[in-house]
Amino acid sequence: MKFVLPLLFFFFMPLVSAKPLTPGYFLKWDSDHTEREIRPVYPIDEKEIANFKVYKVAVENAKPSSVCFYAFSKPSDKSSFGAHCMRFTYSGSGITRSFFNVAGEQVVNHEGVHTVKYLFQGNKYPLLRRHLDVKGQLKESSLGVAEYRFKRDSKGRRISEIRFDGAGNVVPEHNGFYEARFAFDNNDYATYRKGFDKNGHIMEGPNGYATAYFWFDENGTFLKEEFRDTKENLVLGPSGFFAKIVYGGIDDSGNWHKISLYDEKDQLVSNYAAYAIAKYDRLNQRESITYYDAQMKVAQNNRGVAKYLYKYDSEHNLIKREGYSAINELVTQ
Repeated sequence: MKFVLPLLFFFFMPLVSAKPLTPGYFLKWDSDHTEREIRPVYPIDEKEIANFKVYKVAVENAKPSSVCFYAFSKPSDKSSFGAHCMRFTYSGSGITRSFFNVAGEQVVNHEGVHTVKYLFQGNKYPLLRRHLDVKGQLKESSLGVAEYRFKRDSKGRRISEIRFDGAGNVVPEHNGFYEARFAFDNNDYATYRKGFDKNGHIMEGPNGYATAYFWFDENGTFLKEEFRDTKENLVLGPSGFFAKIVYGGIDDSGNWHKISLYDEKDQLVSNYAAYAIAKYDRLNQRESITYYDAQMKVAQNNRGVAKYLYKYDSEHNLIKREGYSAINELVTQ
């Protein structure tokens, strides 16, 4: 599905037309890649929410008015955005997202930002995303980013992103890219994230790759990812030991149960683990990940970990992840 190979670019997934936003409970409140609007997936019947961690999406005038997090039917601040509720307000100039805890107090989100403001700047969809503090001043997030600037295609999808700090300096993204560019499939999910320097030339970041290619299902759940250099050769990605990862056994909640790992020659990894198997508990929470070699014997990843165990508190919140070696020694936590 690479950009340079037209016959592979149009991979076979169903064409999904835009659907109106509907209220309800969802396992994931946003699978959007376009920075246009939120896209909740994996709906849960209200009668079943006691068995899951869910997001309640409220809608007014076909737009989201709030997203609130519930852990097994109880209000919780342990959401992916770091608060119980995220509320949306609209004006002619843009969209504002504010965050509130279970007590109803406005708080900062998981990135330490008080308010996120999307500005249209004359466009149908936002061209600017700003992080603000309690006084309405620019605020750098925990990633050091105060502002995102977007370019969009004819469908309004984000095809370019550059990040800036509070002083207006470019903040390279995690692979050191000055600018990240995107393309999309028929479901409006990204097919690649490609890095460019300040002169508009494709570049390889410190992790050695220029492009990360993606394959997603209709819910935006990962099916495959691979990393390539400027010459389109497979290269090791940020993990340092695989160039391609394939997700298998996707369940009805979007959890993967097996991954396969490939090297730069598109062969199963041989010097470290080639497979990983994940297990989940009755509450849809991950219990463990165990690594195996190509012969399905227990093996270690490049960090010396053969198995990860996930530890939760009495409220089912993740406390830590412990990594053990092949001889059951604690390696990391």
